[in-house]
Amino acid sequence: MKRAGVLSLALLSGAAALLTPGSAPAQERRQPRVIAPELVAPPPIDSTGLERAQPREPLSVLAGPAPEPKPQDTLYYRPVAIAAGMFESEGRTITIAGIRVIGADQSCDASSGGAWLCGKRARTAFRYWLRGRALECHAEGGAADEGASDSESDAPMRCSLAGYDVGSWLVENGWALASPDGPYAEEAKAARNAGKGIFSGGPSGS
Repeated sequence: MKRAGVLSLALLSGAAALLTPGSAPAQERRQPRVIAPELVAPPPIDSTGLERAQPREPLSVLAGPAPEPKPQDTLYYRPVAIAAGMFESEGRTITIAGIRVIGADQSCDASSGGAWLCGKRARTAFRYWLRGRALECHAEGGAADEGASDSESDAPMRCSLAGYDVGSWLVENGWALASPDGPYAEEAKAARNAGKGIFSGGPSGS
């Protein structure tokens, strides 16, 4: 029994020595091993074949350049046609841009001979189409001149009625001529070929 007790004490002393901090077994540290370095390290890249990608389009218009400013429209209420392509509103006289106005006193050759008052007919047609509805207009070079005198005529203006271009309506129906440098050359050609408005040859054919 005494021998067994001495043996047990020796075993316990040996175990304590193994667990004591600073002992030789506790100081030993296992070095990490490198496993499959070709899978961990990035592969070599040949930069000579790389190309810079083009930048992507903006995600929305807010990210892109600011749009070009649009001319400010001015509303002209209760317009009264004084000629086909010219009207008065609130003391101002407005001429439609891109056309040659047919004066109210102008006459045209009648198909039956003689002449007919195509200018008055054109003014009447323009009045019926307007029916006193408000026009949205802007000057060709920008916004209308707010400082213009009521007795003065404004510069020619592009106008629309209920979203329809007034100059285009006048020319395509033959109630005005297209300016040489205006945008209505095709409308004028179509009106002449179809015999509309002042090209009708008189009231009987208009």
